[in-house]
Amino acid sequence: MARAFIGNVECRVQTDRDLGEGWVVSVNPSDPKVAPQVVKLQGLDKEKCTRGALEILQKSGRIDRFEA
Repeated sequence: MARAFIGNVECRVQTDRDLGEGWVVSVNPSDPKVAPQVVKLQGLDKEKCTRGALEILQKSGRIDRFEA
């Protein structure tokens, strides 16, 4: 199971099937004051899409780090 971190706060990572070959990856912080971060990707492999979404979120500065 992947984990993401915003600062020192550990966030739950959830990957769900979207329409067709799409995936929705959401990073849900345990703090309800912080909004979830969501990325939609297309691909056949769930794990690769999850990792790709987490890399996108990290490079854009929306999460600090992740463990896949």
